[in-house]
Amino acid sequence: MKEKEPQKERDSRFVKVVAEIKEIIKGSSFKMDPAHSETVLENLLTLNPEADDAEQIAALAHDIDRSMNDIRIKREDYDDYDKYKQDHALKSAEVICGILEKAGYDETIVNKVRRLVENHEVGGEEDTERLKEADSLTFFQVNIPYYQETHPPQEVKDKIRFMYTRLSDEAKKMVKGIDYPKEIRSLVLNTIEEIEKS
Repeated sequence: MKEKEPQKERDSRFVKVVAEIKEIIKGSSFKMDPAHSETVLENLLTLNPEADDAEQIAALAHDIDRSMNDIRIKREDYDDYDKYKQDHALKSAEVICGILEKAGYDETIVNKVRRLVENHEVGGEEDTERLKEADSLTFFQVNIPYYQETHPPQEVKDKIRFMYTRLSDEAKKMVKGIDYPKEIRSLVLNTIEEIEKS
């Protein structure tokens, strides 16, 4: 009988960086942020079980600027939603790449994380599309109840519409299969029905 290979030891830099990301996000004034970050990583690993360290770090840290009140990009400072999302992604990329450089990661990893985080709102390449999809799925799994607390009903519907329409067909099936809390079930499913009828 062949001996089982020992499990590869995790790079100590990865462990340290992940701990630092989680600590920063734990301090967010947005109470959903820690669950959002962790769930994006879980979704990414569901979509790609072979995701490398750069992809996993990008998944955890894609919204890291939101947890740092002194540098956070604020929605209320922008008339243009797309410009806000772009600047938010750039700021998060800047923060996480600074952490990676301080931890001693080489340029290849830093640049991959930068590209992933900078493009997590728009996708494009296969890996950035996966991150965008993992993020969009997480909105349905985690964010909607929190979003309802801070946004008027029409904005909640608009956000559901935005996040749903950027999903792949497979992810749309996943969204329909989520066991939503009673208080948001009809809102989500009725909005999806409206989207699919239009």
